[in-house]
Parts: sequence; C-alpha cells; structure tokens
Amino acid sequence: MPTSTSAANTEHDGLDTWLLELPKVELHCHLEGSMSVATVAALSARHGVDPTILWKDGLPESFSFVDFPDFGMQYFYGVSMLRTAEDIATIAEDLAVTLASQNVCYAELTTTAFTYFLDTAGLEVGRPPVAPEEYRDGLNEGRRRAAAHGVDLGWIVDIPRDMEGPESSITTDFVCGPLAPAGLVGLGLGGYEVGNPAGPYRDLFARATAHGLRSLPHAGETEGSDSVSQALVDLGADRIGHGVRCLEDPKVVELLVERDVMLEVCPTSNLLLGVVDDLDSHALPALREAGLRVCLNTDDPGWFATDLVTELRIASDVLGVDRQGHLDMQVDAVTASYASDDQKALITSELATYQTAS
Repeated sequence: MPTSTSAANTEHDGLDTWLLELPKVELHCHLEGSMSVATVAALSARHGVDPTILWKDGLPESFSFVDFPDFGMQYFYGVSMLRTAEDIATIAEDLAVTLASQNVCYAELTTTAFTYFLDTAGLEVGRPPVAPEEYRDGLNEGRRRAAAHGVDLGWIVDIPRDMEGPESSITTDFVCGPLAPAGLVGLGLGGYEVGNPAGPYRDLFARATAHGLRSLPHAGETEGSDSVSQALVDLGADRIGHGVRCLEDPKVVELLVERDVMLEVCPTSNLLLGVVDDLDSHALPALREAGLRVCLNTDDPGWFATDLVTELRIASDVLGVDRQGHLDMQVDAVTASYASDDQKALITSELATYQTAS
C-alpha cells in the first residue's frame, strides 16, 4: 500500500503532466523580455559588446533586480542587442519553441517599437536606430518561424510611457501605418507607471482604436487602482496587463466586472519586481473571488526564469487554483484573445474535451 508521501508525489507528477498537456494561450508576454541569459550572452558576442559595461563581473547565471527601474536598465541592455531582423526573428523563434513544448497554441506578444527606433548610440548601453522596415521584417519572419513550430502569434506594439511621452506619435504612426507587422492586434502602454499616468495618452489610443486596433494597456502594477481606472475610462481598455491593484478601490473592481475586462496576471513578475512581498499574498485568489476574469502569464520569462507551466504550477501550489479553475481561466483567455475565429474554435473544442482528472 503506498505511503501518503508516495501518493502526494504521484499526484504532484500527475498535475505537472496535466498542466503541461493542457491546451493553452498566453496573452501577456514581452518578446524582448523572453531573452534568457544565454540569449543575451549570444547576442552580445554576435555584436561584439562586452556585458561588463553593465555587470562588472559579466553576465550573471540568472538575472536579479532591486526594483522596477533596476530591471528596466538591465532589460534595456538586452533590447540594445537586438539590431537586425535576424536578431528579432531569432528570439521570436526561440520563444515559440518553448511555447510549443508547453502546448501553447496561440500567444499575443508585446514588443516595444520605440526602443528600436530610438538612437541610443551615444549611451554606454545603446545602439544606432533600427530601420522600421528591418523591425517589421524581423517580426514577420519571427511569426512565420513560430507558425512552423505550431504556434500562432499576434503582436501588441506598446508605448513605453517612461520613455515616449504622449506628445510623441512615433509608436502610433507605426502601428497605424503601412509598415505595421502582420498579425498586429493592438496598441499597448507599458513602462513605469509612477509619474506617467495613462490619461494623457487618450488621443493616441483613440487614433489606434479607430484604425481597428485594440486597447491593451498595462495598469495597476506599479501604481494603484487609479491607474486601472484611467486605462478603462481614458483609454477604453479591452484588456489590462496586470491590474492586480484594482482591489484598492471597489468601484474600479465593479467597473472591470461591468465591462467584462480581462486582467492578465503574472505572479512571478509581481514577486520579482516588488509588487507583492511574497507569492502567498498575491492577489489572484481575491481577484477571482471578486468575479473578475483573469488569466495567467509570464510577462518577461527570460528575465524572470519562468515559463507558463511554472506560472500555472504556482497558481495550484500556492494560490489555490484547482484543475477546473485552470480550465476556466484558459477558456476565458481564449475568449479574450484576438486569435482568428477558427483558432478560437479549435482551442475551445480541445479545452471542452480535456478532462480534469489524469
């Protein structure tokens, strides 16, 4: 007769397999944030850049951060290594391989055009601007390579609010112009929220949505519920990246429920960037109890050493999500995605026949 420990191990292994094989989509993952230490090292070598200009002892075995600005500086180093269409296509394909291995059939990836178009060659961590055509070609080739691995990609191009102010239309000109990449679904708003409110970007988002794009801003990560309110009221958000601090104002929660707006929740990211003190105190259970639609995501998996199955496992082990809860969140994520109708129907059908027991 098996011991209780053996039974627990069997259940643990069974859940790991179940989560791995679960049909999945991901809606909040930054292309540039998918780069691992090994990828950043390879790109540094490709372009002849010495990483000791930022890390005095060379690239670490794994990335670590003191706070969001510290993360931003290291992240920008990685972005500065993306200089050609081939660089961009390479990281898109690398991510697609990981997604495919975890049965992620569809993903919407955020990419920050402004950081490519900006001339930072004079900075210690910088490079000349990438031509918009080169950037577009890299995204298109990366999407084509991902499809060859069985992963359909949609693009969200975001405005980095801590770099590109609302008086600039560089990003909006790109997404609404003839060089926009294939598979583009929306305009995002990323970057550090503190001191950079969403409201002033109202006109830029109105232009993008009039062009047929979706409003997909970050909010409620490094700022509170007012940031979420601005994303909803001023930007007409169709989904919100993070949004975990909406719970600070019940009226904002009510508005999210009323508008049926999905929150793209990223537990490991929230822990590593100091949004929560520990995973036990993460808001995911309270968000679900409040009747909000949520889905789980990786945010910047290369920089945070995570993947989607790991995030789902955390939700089970720490945050009380059972198998039916995972199925429900995946169905909601498919519904909230901008995949094609055929792709949605296929994934929904697979989820409908996926059993809660293994």
